Amino acid sequence: MVKGISFLNPVRVEEEYLKKCAEYAITHGIKHFELIGPTHDPVRGNVDGMTLYRKYAELNDGKDVEYIKYCERVVNEALDMIEPYGIKSYYWHHELEVPQKFDELHPEILNVDGDVEVTHPMIKDFLVNKIEDFFATYPKMTGIVLTLHETRIPLLKLKNQKLGKIERVKYVTGILYDTCKRLGKELIVRPFASLAEDYDDLMDAYEQISQELKVCDKWTKYDWSLVSPHNAFLKRIKNPLVVETDIFGEYFGKGLLPIMLKDHIKAKVEYCNSLNILGYVSRIDRDGFIPFGTPNEVNLEIMDAAQDGRDVVEAIDAFFSREYGEYADIVKGVMEETEYLQVKAIMADKRNLTWLSLFPPLFVMKRAYQFLRDDFVIPQRLIDAGIYGYSYDAAKAEHKEVIEEIGKRLAIVESLKGKLDDDKYYQLWMRFKNFHIFAKIIDELTTLYRSIARYFEHRDESVVETIHECIRTMKELDREGFEILGNDFYCEALSLEKNSPFRTYGLTSDSTDPRNSHVYLLDKTLLPAIDMEMAADRALRSENPTDYVICGGFSEEHNLKSEGNFSAPITFEDGNCRTAGSQRGKVWSTVKTHGWFSYDMKVKGGEENTITIIGKGEGGVLSIDLSIDGVTTKHSVSKDGKAAIKHSFVAEPGVDKVTVKIERNSEYMPFIYSVVMN
Repeated sequence: MVKGISFLNPVRVEEEYLKKCAEYAITHGIKHFELIGPTHDPVRGNVDGMTLYRKYAELNDGKDVEYIKYCERVVNEALDMIEPYGIKSYYWHHELEVPQKFDELHPEILNVDGDVEVTHPMIKDFLVNKIEDFFATYPKMTGIVLTLHETRIPLLKLKNQKLGKIERVKYVTGILYDTCKRLGKELIVRPFASLAEDYDDLMDAYEQISQELKVCDKWTKYDWSLVSPHNAFLKRIKNPLVVETDIFGEYFGKGLLPIMLKDHIKAKVEYCNSLNILGYVSRIDRDGFIPFGTPNEVNLEIMDAAQDGRDVVEAIDAFFSREYGEYADIVKGVMEETEYLQVKAIMADKRNLTWLSLFPPLFVMKRAYQFLRDDFVIPQRLIDAGIYGYSYDAAKAEHKEVIEEIGKRLAIVESLKGKLDDDKYYQLWMRFKNFHIFAKIIDELTTLYRSIARYFEHRDESVVETIHECIRTMKELDREGFEILGNDFYCEALSLEKNSPFRTYGLTSDSTDPRNSHVYLLDKTLLPAIDMEMAADRALRSENPTDYVICGGFSEEHNLKSEGNFSAPITFEDGNCRTAGSQRGKVWSTVKTHGWFSYDMKVKGGEENTITIIGKGEGGVLSIDLSIDGVTTKHSVSKDGKAAIKHSFVAEPGVDKVTVKIERNSEYMPFIYSVVMN
């Protein structure tokens, strides 16, 4: 069975850690060695960021040549280390990827929508040449692992293409597959996507290319939640399958909170072993945080034993005995059940309160708060994802239990000071201290959500002071954590530039701020967003419309539907809005993605209704496709700043609700502030 690790996820190559991973692979029988690298970095990510082009040398101007030369040396040295042990090596790559300057030098590759026409001959030539350049630079690399989602030019989201979705996936993947095969290299594909239909389209394309094409897919449905069900899609895959795992706690503490994934790993391995799989490749780090030398390294030992069919409990005992000597039982005792404590703290009632276990940015807060509304009904799609309910009282009770339990364990850890090796003690204590403070912050965050829900559900002005008080309390806890732990404090560390840059998606911090913690800056990000939404809500209510939505706000329910990376709320200085495209614009995408979102809105049946959309567009052009119950009309307004689009229609007799869908239809990204029905 294949035993694999993936690492440097998704950060720049670091020599010492890369060679540490190579040593681990050699000593633990790892046969699949997968380097991820800074995937979403438009300069250093993917094959493009690791290679100097030869035929297309004019596009090297925007590259970090120093980083490429560094990678060429250290990656090849690591490949030299593992090659004698028969270890296969792979590099993560996203397609379609073309440099920003490419369309400027070769505008003929673009169609009328400003998107790349996938079948243009120059695209194929560019793809073939850059893959050849990569393997010429890293000749001992076995192959690449390909993702066609969350890419700079997402194949499934392009418009007006000569090929349909499946055919264009076949076309691009086929170019890479044939090139790798000709060079004696391997291609492994990941069918990861946000929608079930996209998964199916990707796998249909891959199967048609070759029944021998290797596939790598996650062992959890959706993403790395500890409460998500098994990935049933694995049963649908007929091609040779390698299962991708997370044994680091990517969404649960990123290694800075204590977690021992004994039951989670055992359950997932048992499920996956019941299928016809080649083996596993496990993510062992995230955002620059690593497992080695920490108590969380036990998860690597658990996975190693589970996939070998060895006794997991014996592997755990051996790890703690080796690392903590006579205090092994004490350390193992405090680590027991930490996966469940994290679920209770971070996912009260199985609903995620944060974002990748970070303190959440605004757009995640806006998704989570609605579960604390009195009238919220859990949609079936969330029940299918393993999310069954949410209540304020249950969340607070769970948080109280977690805070008390972690406090007890922290006291036990502190009793080991002077007994354990100083570094081992600190690595253990720091994680439990972080968890104790962070659990208190999350408990306060739950009260904040509840207060926001009370306001927009009941227009209860009395909770406004509670909102401010919650933020003051969280900032005090944040200050306490920083004073005790410095840059190792959970909320601070996750905001450092070298790991996870602080982003507010619109509102930004003052450069004079002494700190960059998400919690510390709440009054400069969250409070303005809430104030603007409350003001907009009061103004729209006073007009007594049939219905209205403040887009990108906390009150944006209306059975909102959108697709992950291709629609996102943003808070600008002039209000909250939602994009119909990539949340990161050109930072994420070379060409802006064709996103969409929709609402169910009340109408007057049998009468004329008028919908008014307030928005603004990049370049002073607000251009959208507006669909009402599937009937689409195109609209475009040229105006600097906010503009209004009005559209009248007659609703069918007896109809009291319609689905309103807004979609980008041009090169200009639309930002929609409100949708009003009269």
